[in-house]
Amino acid sequence: MTKLTYFTNHVPVALHPFPAEIGPVVSLTPAHLAYTLREFANRGVFVRKHGKNGTSFYELRCISCGLKVREKESSTRCPVCRRPLDVRYDYDYIRARLNRYSLKTSPVKALKYLDFYPLLDLDLVVSMNEGGTALYRCTRLADRLGFRSLYIKNEGANPTGVFKDRGSLVELTKAKELGAKAVCVASTGNMAASVAAYASVAGLTCYVLVPEGTPIGKLAQALSYGARLLQVRGTYTDAARLTEEMSERHGFYLAGDYAFRVEGQKSQSFEIVEQLDWQAPAAVIVPMGCGTNMAAVWKGFKEFYEIGLIDRLPRMIGVQADGCAPILTAFQQGREQTVAVEKPFTVCSAVAAGDPVDGLKALAALRESGGCGVILSDAEILDAQQQLAHMESVFVEPAGAIPIAALSSLLTTGRVRPDEVVVCVATGNGLKDPRAALRVLPSPATIEPTMTEVDKFLRLRLYEIRAAGAREGDRGLFDRPPSQQKVVETVRAELGVKLTAEYAKRVTVMVTDFVEKGKRITKADLQYIVENVLKALSEAQPILAVEDFQITTSLKRKASAEVWIRFDGERVQSEATGVGPVDAVVNALKGAAESRGKLFFDLVDFQVEINSPGTDASVETTITMKDTKNNRVVATGTSPDIIVASVSAFVEGYNMLWSRQKP
Repeated sequence: MTKLTYFTNHVPVALHPFPAEIGPVVSLTPAHLAYTLREFANRGVFVRKHGKNGTSFYELRCISCGLKVREKESSTRCPVCRRPLDVRYDYDYIRARLNRYSLKTSPVKALKYLDFYPLLDLDLVVSMNEGGTALYRCTRLADRLGFRSLYIKNEGANPTGVFKDRGSLVELTKAKELGAKAVCVASTGNMAASVAAYASVAGLTCYVLVPEGTPIGKLAQALSYGARLLQVRGTYTDAARLTEEMSERHGFYLAGDYAFRVEGQKSQSFEIVEQLDWQAPAAVIVPMGCGTNMAAVWKGFKEFYEIGLIDRLPRMIGVQADGCAPILTAFQQGREQTVAVEKPFTVCSAVAAGDPVDGLKALAALRESGGCGVILSDAEILDAQQQLAHMESVFVEPAGAIPIAALSSLLTTGRVRPDEVVVCVATGNGLKDPRAALRVLPSPATIEPTMTEVDKFLRLRLYEIRAAGAREGDRGLFDRPPSQQKVVETVRAELGVKLTAEYAKRVTVMVTDFVEKGKRITKADLQYIVENVLKALSEAQPILAVEDFQITTSLKRKASAEVWIRFDGERVQSEATGVGPVDAVVNALKGAAESRGKLFFDLVDFQVEINSPGTDASVETTITMKDTKNNRVVATGTSPDIIVASVSAFVEGYNMLWSRQKP
């Protein structure tokens, strides 16, 4: 026996054994893939795509009323009751035709499971070498949480970085079988990128509708693949409704969380069984948005059980974010149907589906399997995302971290035992939505290219302070002026910093200034205040200090500023104009400083970062300054007032430059 090998994206994948007379191993390019698959079918290696008496080996039926539906008529909803459809197979036929030896010896890839897909014309298969994603055994995380056998199915390793690629294999192939010239899809981002990529491979025009505010990384992917993309001022449900109407009006193939996508995504289960040495795990934890992936994973296990490849079924555990949990709300209340969430609000954009298309199928999976569900907060999910990255070096998008966030609760409540084999499905790569991760990660400090700056960074423990401030950064700490002792205690408890008397005095002054202006001090605010005080007091005695400033601006006039400073003890006043209030006050400060100090410099860069949410958000301004001797400094200022923050950064930067002047 020899093996036939094909290449998809230049990666060799051995498929089924062939009789020796076929010849030696053959390498095929993607252009020859369809021919190869057809030959497999003709020789009986794969299932022939017709069942008994020449009829199709599968059919589409409504999950509610049982109506048999022709796929050319609809592959999304029942035309009578509008409920989801399901693909039903002739399992006796599949069982009889299945090449078990080949199934168990060929490399793990989604294409090897063609016997289980409702595809009729293998000439038209659309593949990007999807599947074969790693099943990581999480030893450090398991030890920390108290599990013996904990695994992560890392679906972020698929071609477009998400599990959706498995469904796109089947769905876009089916679109070609049905003669589609264009496809349309609604998405929260991941589906958009996947369908656009596979449509490009298939040579089909792709129209994508996403809710406004979809993560830019996902939009960039879809646009790069050639998608014609529209952002909808509304929710995912609004986008889904419009794509259905587009499909009906213009004859586009409607892609999305429908019956054929389930068939491709169930290959996750097949691979998990193979990777666990042909054993089913005790429990599988799946994030849920539309519910389609839960339905797919459960169906995959059921099919392997039906065929006789496994002897037991796992419990399915669904997890959702508390800002959008229609499926688990229905499950916990014992409802038969989900109740739509009108305005989903969660950091997990990938599962922000308020009216889940496959909610009924997901509920059935949970109940049939004897499973359960856990609803998590965004804070718990983002913390789990970082735990997984720190302890197992697996970086997933927030939705992919929801199963990790649920583990402690499941173990504590006894719904999962520590000696059971548990698999968490991590649905997408963390680079899909890096902004979400950055919400709880410390922003990098900016330093000058000198060892003095490096030593200061290490001495002041600035990374540790920033890391502490990033955790629960929006939690409120002060809404009224605190005592210095209270500030000292809070800084030690929240940031792990023991303030000296001088540091404590400066921090208290800044906190009081914030609060008196009506700003509620959050943990992130406190971190920035402490960091600025530590850096400022680590420099030499300041030569420049600002007493006050006044700004005038209007709709049709240039902004003007008047400042009063103390330069080496002398009071100086200066005025200037600018294109805006910040520009005006910085110009006035620059004029005042240069009139007395004989230190001439340029502002090289100016950046603003918002530290906390809300209209009262504190901001951090960063100013880069360079003098005529090429001394270069980077200074920061923090305040709920962008102008005050800019003034603080200017003063800090000027004093740093002054301290570097040689006598």
